[in-house]
Amino acid sequence: MKVLLIKTVDTLGNPGEVVNVASGYARNYLFPQKLAVIATPGAMKMSDSLKAASALKEKELNKAADVLVEKLKKVTLEFSVTADENGHLYGGIGQREIAAALLEKKLEIDKQQIILDGHIKSLGEHSVLIRVLGDIQETITVKVGAEA
Repeated sequence: MKVLLIKTVDTLGNPGEVVNVASGYARNYLFPQKLAVIATPGAMKMSDSLKAASALKEKELNKAADVLVEKLKKVTLEFSVTADENGHLYGGIGQREIAAALLEKKLEIDKQQIILDGHIKSLGEHSVLIRVLGDIQETITVKVGAEA
């Protein structure tokens, strides 16, 4: 079934694109979520305006992402935690703690945007990758020190 995308769908494409999908997927997911419409000649006239609006929105999002990247370049997070004599943390610093620390610095980053292999479980300096938007990424420094 051919459908015209109204909103961006990660696995399919961007607004204004015509894609071929299974009819069940269209009926049960795309149409109820208002992500697509049937690709009729009338709907195809909307295609150009959807593409133009999508390009404008993407441009604005990229500008906002670039501003956020510039702010992230200046960020260093410091945590003071309890650790044993070998420098291993009793707990761990994960995405939630990093997101909360960034929020305190007035940077709204969702924990899903923070890329960690696992919790930080040792003292020292660690690099953490933040996926700002799509392919736009920035690395921040997280310093973990022992509580006095």
